[in-house]
Amino acid sequence: MFEFFYNRPYLLYSIIAGLFVMGIFGLVTMPKNLFPDSDRPKVIVVSTVPGATPANVAATVSKPIEEELSSLSLVREVSSVNIAGVSVVTAEFEYEKGLDAAAVDVNNAVNKVKAKLPADLNPSIYTAGAFTLPVDVVALSPKNENLSVADIRKIAEGDIKPELLRDTRIGNVEIFGGYQGAVTINVDPLKLKKYSIPLSKIGQIIFSVNKDIPVGFTLSKDTFYTITMYGEKDIIEELKQLPVAPNLRLSDVATVKWDYQKRFSAYLGNGKQSIALAIQRAPGGSVLDTSKAARETIKNLKQNYKNINFEITDTQRTLIETANTNMLEALRDAIIFTLIVILLFLGNVKAIIAALVSIPMVFCSTLAIIWMSGGELNMVVYTAIILALGMLVDDAVVVLENIERHLTELKNDLDTSIVQGTKEVIMPVFAGTIATSVVMVPFLFVGDFPQKIYRPLIGTLLIALAVSYFLSITFIPHFSKILYRKGHNKSKLEMVLENLYQKTIGRFINVYLGILRFSNGSRLKIFRKLILVIPLIIFFIFSLKNIMPVIGGDVMPPMDTGIIKAHVKFSTNETLETIEKRLSGFLKWLHQKDEVLTSSVAIGSEPGILSIGSGSLPTEVIMTINCVDRFSRKKNIWEIEDEIRKELSSLKHIVNVDVYDFGATAMSSIKATLDTRLYSNDYIYLPEQAKKVEQALYQVKGLKSITKSWDNDFVEIKLNINENKALGYGITPIEIAMQLPLKGYPVSLNGNLHTLQVQTLRLYATEPFSQEIDSLKMLPIDTKKGAIPLSQLATVSYNFTSSKIERDNMQYSLDVNGYRATRPMTMITDDANKKLKVLNLSGVKVSQEGDIKQMKDSFSRMIKAIGIGIVILTITLIAIYRTVILSLIMIFVLPLSMIGAAWGMLLFNKPRCMPSIIGILLLFGIIIKNSVLLIDFYQEFKKSGRGAFESAMESVRVRFRPVFMTAFGTIAGMIPIALEMAVGLERLSPLADVAVGGLLIGTILTLIYIPMFAYIFDRKK
Repeated sequence: MFEFFYNRPYLLYSIIAGLFVMGIFGLVTMPKNLFPDSDRPKVIVVSTVPGATPANVAATVSKPIEEELSSLSLVREVSSVNIAGVSVVTAEFEYEKGLDAAAVDVNNAVNKVKAKLPADLNPSIYTAGAFTLPVDVVALSPKNENLSVADIRKIAEGDIKPELLRDTRIGNVEIFGGYQGAVTINVDPLKLKKYSIPLSKIGQIIFSVNKDIPVGFTLSKDTFYTITMYGEKDIIEELKQLPVAPNLRLSDVATVKWDYQKRFSAYLGNGKQSIALAIQRAPGGSVLDTSKAARETIKNLKQNYKNINFEITDTQRTLIETANTNMLEALRDAIIFTLIVILLFLGNVKAIIAALVSIPMVFCSTLAIIWMSGGELNMVVYTAIILALGMLVDDAVVVLENIERHLTELKNDLDTSIVQGTKEVIMPVFAGTIATSVVMVPFLFVGDFPQKIYRPLIGTLLIALAVSYFLSITFIPHFSKILYRKGHNKSKLEMVLENLYQKTIGRFINVYLGILRFSNGSRLKIFRKLILVIPLIIFFIFSLKNIMPVIGGDVMPPMDTGIIKAHVKFSTNETLETIEKRLSGFLKWLHQKDEVLTSSVAIGSEPGILSIGSGSLPTEVIMTINCVDRFSRKKNIWEIEDEIRKELSSLKHIVNVDVYDFGATAMSSIKATLDTRLYSNDYIYLPEQAKKVEQALYQVKGLKSITKSWDNDFVEIKLNINENKALGYGITPIEIAMQLPLKGYPVSLNGNLHTLQVQTLRLYATEPFSQEIDSLKMLPIDTKKGAIPLSQLATVSYNFTSSKIERDNMQYSLDVNGYRATRPMTMITDDANKKLKVLNLSGVKVSQEGDIKQMKDSFSRMIKAIGIGIVILTITLIAIYRTVILSLIMIFVLPLSMIGAAWGMLLFNKPRCMPSIIGILLLFGIIIKNSVLLIDFYQEFKKSGRGAFESAMESVRVRFRPVFMTAFGTIAGMIPIALEMAVGLERLSPLADVAVGGLLIGTILTLIYIPMFAYIFDRKK
């Protein structure tokens, strides 16, 4: 490869220029997100069952659907949330299933199970994932009294949503906030009795008359016409005139008006009652592109709707733009720190120039390859590029140094020095690149969550390593012609730096040489070697055994993104209007805080709306609070959370308050950091046992809030029909229930053929029958013996029932969730399990379903990948160097670098986690590269006729400076990551913490034990 490109400079520079241009283009145009999409394929089946209780919904709808979905291939978990009138069944699949295939399978399964479901039930199917999270939430509120929130909802559905969806960059728009339009028909039951008209007849008339019916067509030789009877009434006045009996109009027995359905949801945007537009990206789409498209459209919409106030109340855009800017700044700082280290160690301005030129080339070439392969830019990719800096520079410097050695020591001419100097180091540089790569390759196929998150990081590192190797043996030789065209004499600055190095760091080489001489002393040789080895092994065991329990473990460490989530539960019999009033004071307090930018508050939920308030009860509130970034405020996010938690807890009739940071769990499908799930075949036992668990968890240190996912806390009015009396009047209990118009049941659809808007017609009882139980008792019921009051056939009682019922894996379940601030998750879970052991939880099964479950699976996969990588590495080294002993010696020092890794995590106060395991992998890659170069020089000196010990000593003399330069250059490049100099880097900083600590210790051990064991175990001494 070297000779091919060395003799074809125009081809080489054309390739480099092409990659450079494509890299810049990729940097500008590639999708940009915070982290790679890691949610598993998820399909949600939503069914509306008006008037049904949660228990009835669970038994008659969710259970049959769950059983059918559980039989699908690659399904991971099937769960359901059941609230009054609504069933939400969620099927989560393994990654390899794919979202489209999962949706098709679920659709087929639902069609198959329809025969087992209640009549007229039409389940809706939705796909969900990271793309479900709103890119932007836009709150629409009236600027003046000329427009109501209900009017805005209609405008949003009819005009604004279609306008947004016309832009292909926008995946979907969901509308939330109550005030769902409906033509309401409020029937007066007393008037119906007066005219002897049953309520069911009103519904039948509206349904049969208010309909467009295609009659047929006429076809002659020359003409073709369709014949249609238009019956739909899109004007309120026409509906009022609808005949319901001879000489009797609908308006005579009912009030007909344009209104909205009974509200079970509401939205408060920045403290104001609003309608929310949740703008979503398509699966795999770019957050920034979608946000840009939405804001461009909204800018135009503002001109058309001057009475509507448009406000951004929640967004991912700010976080991603801040993180991307921070990461580019961190990359800049990493380059500067790395170049300073190179200058201090080498005292060679030419090496600095070569590094300055090669780093942008490697950066742009790596981005070009990622762009061509359809990748995206995120924090993981940027981190990989920063991590690779030290290794990338090392390749270029090794080649440049060897060329300079030929010029200065061997006195060769420039062309000869370039050719011979490059050829001499091609093999060790190639071996180091291969050795570093093969350790990482198994992580590309580790599977499940770790592969989804870290495949871009490993892939980027491998690309950068390959590009670095290519440029070091092709571009650097050509560039050397320019650098050395005026000679190779050192400048005054270089002489000063060289002198500084020799008087400081350079003196430590004598320490290493002294240790090697001590190990090979003439007396007590074995004892001397044991003195050097045994304490090291003891310290290794001590570090791993004592440090790891102290630091604890997490799947991913906590992260201060500036986004706070709050889940608040009020008393389940509160009204929506009361909750809005209670929150108004809190929101006023919230927006007076300097740290707070925006607030997005959803109360309740709406069927089929997944992005906001999905599955919440009408008395549940989900808040998203956006704060200024952590570099612009004095308080960290957990301090702000404590203040918000305290303020919310002071509100009246609060049942539970959960306040936690965005990204508090490793995956969105994990409900809480600590999720203690109780299973039972009968849901009745769960709330009582959950109270015991909740009380026990209050004693666990580090938990900020504890919440049960549901409880028997809803006061229900139970209608007890006297069956004997009812049958005596010739009526059944079902027929009595059918005469109670309390559901707001949709009896027809109202369509406007010009605007293509469709509006439901809903049938209600007039006040006070629909609001007061005492009035309802007086409602006349038609029987075969005449009309009698409801109170003559039934009595009313009050009792507590479930406001929500959940199911998981075809069993009833209840989660007791706990949120933490920063205490490691393993410590919290261990303490929780100790508390639970002493409880008598008869009739239920207990399982920990929080982050700990994902952590165990991820750690197991990643440790196996490291083991496989070391095996492959050993085989590779044996194949390259054709010696088992020396290959095993290079492997031996890898575990010892874990000493520094453990102490690094302790000093930086970081838990063992997935990023720290990746850090260990990276650490092994750098250590093995230095070991390869040491062994390579050791073998070269052996070939020149020197003895084993002399060769070991000489390899230390020659490689001391490059090894330390690589180690400290890499450490310098990792400083921005270790110090978390970008928003979101908290999630990845343990990677750098491990590598920094491991490199400091591992480099010292490499220069001592690799040469020592090489000469000890070399059979060809």
